[in-house]
Amino acid sequence: MINSPIAFRVVSLIAVGCLALPLSAGTAEVNPSLRDYANYDALSQQITSLASSEYVTVTSLGKTLGGREIHVLTIGTGKTNDKPAILIVGNVHTPHLAGGELALLAAKQLVEKADTDSKIKELLERHTFYIIPRPNPDGSEKCFSSKPYFEHAGNARQTDNDRDFELGEDPPDDLNGDGWITMMRVEDDTGEHMPHPDDPRVLIKADAKKNERGKYRLYLEGKDDDGDEQFNEDAGDGVSLNRNFTFRYPSFERAAGPHAVSELESRTIADFAFDHPNIAVVFTFTPEDNLMNPWKPNTSAEGGRIKTTLLSADAPYQDFIANCYQKAHGGKTAPASPAGEGSFSEWAYFHYGRWSLAARGWWIPQVAAPAADKEGEKKPSEEKRGADDVNALRWFAQQNIDGFVDWTPVEKAGFPGKRVDVGGFKPFYQLNPPAAELDALAERHFQFFTQLPSILPRIEIRDAKAEPLGGGMYRISATVVNNGYLPTMSEMGRVSEQAYPLQIKLDLPADTQWIQGSPRVELGKLDGNGGKAERTWIVRLPNPTMTTAKLKAWAPAVGSHEIQLELK
Repeated sequence: MINSPIAFRVVSLIAVGCLALPLSAGTAEVNPSLRDYANYDALSQQITSLASSEYVTVTSLGKTLGGREIHVLTIGTGKTNDKPAILIVGNVHTPHLAGGELALLAAKQLVEKADTDSKIKELLERHTFYIIPRPNPDGSEKCFSSKPYFEHAGNARQTDNDRDFELGEDPPDDLNGDGWITMMRVEDDTGEHMPHPDDPRVLIKADAKKNERGKYRLYLEGKDDDGDEQFNEDAGDGVSLNRNFTFRYPSFERAAGPHAVSELESRTIADFAFDHPNIAVVFTFTPEDNLMNPWKPNTSAEGGRIKTTLLSADAPYQDFIANCYQKAHGGKTAPASPAGEGSFSEWAYFHYGRWSLAARGWWIPQVAAPAADKEGEKKPSEEKRGADDVNALRWFAQQNIDGFVDWTPVEKAGFPGKRVDVGGFKPFYQLNPPAAELDALAERHFQFFTQLPSILPRIEIRDAKAEPLGGGMYRISATVVNNGYLPTMSEMGRVSEQAYPLQIKLDLPADTQWIQGSPRVELGKLDGNGGKAERTWIVRLPNPTMTTAKLKAWAPAVGSHEIQLELK
């Protein structure tokens, strides 16, 4: 562990017209589900300790409404912004605190191993890693310190979710006083939910086509604080970073913000990405997983002007990378990915035009259902609805984790004449592993991150020659070849025109006559594993005694190659 701190270079951004929630710097009580996870102060100390390394520069993307820095670590050597880079972003879904921990642990391993492992040192000489461990520090801190404990997704902006000109007047309520916001089930013959056949603690939606009838209505724990006959509709809980980006932005939906990229957190991260055209790959820790659940192309939809699915030209590469991740991770039976409207990871592919990789990093492993060992004992059903929740309860029991609140009746919940029970899964436990598991998970992700540069595009100038034509004239030709696995940009990058194109420049004196060709020429997209482009120039040189010229091919996210060409 590197311990001597250096000062951060801070760029302060001022948010205008926003109301900030008061957030305390310390915590009076630790959220039991996040025990041994780093709150903002602990995270900042760890980042500061890394900043003394010769491989690390720590900067701030700005100060949040709560006065917290959004840290970014630049890891590499030399001119880091001139080399192909990988951007790793932590918990864009704020309660997914494991994502931020894994991102920071990856940074630590890169720094520590660069001093002892020649391959890692060489990797950092050729490539750059940008790491943003905790992109919404205000929201993350609420998850640590705000009791009753709840999966806060929003930042520190106060919001009016029900559009009644009052801010946060109907939040969830801790009706049973246990310190957690869980769920309420209300007995109702017209309800949509019924108990799971394998475990009645889990509720699933009834299917009328199967002759099923619901028994309960399900609500977030709380009461009608503002008397409008709605429950918990205005927590005033801020804007979710992971619903505030431009691709499939969910207009007018809760936690999405007044408009796309309305928040300081989303603006500064998007600006950072656009200010660093050398970023080739974006990796995001998020529930919107496309590595264990790879995106699929839809060729029938590709003809539309606005692209909304993975392009078929990019699909083989996406599948290859997903297979590499699955081998490195080793996990099985990952849960399905949620919809990603307004998510950062989808924005990174569709609107930023980069290879976008997204993973949860951890999920509750499968636990075998107990077999019936007595005659007449009920066998487990094959019911798929609620199967992940039933499995979670088995895993909690196996690991001795107190992650579920048994359903218990409560009074004065606002449903006269009906029985109301409070209970269900405690927040955070299904999303984040016990802290003791983070180091092993980080090692698997570190192995994957250090494999990624080996599949990036790698260009080389070949077969360059200069043929004298007489009278000081030359025909100069060269071929640029991509020796890497990935194309020089994704097809979506080509379509969106957000990825900088590959180009080649012939460096000759200013008064050279360019008879055919221009000094700098765009090469377009080169496929991997041997994709190539040939270019030819005819020039008349002002100085007949000139003996060499320089050729350089480059793109910010690809790197460069240059040669000296002999003029005979």
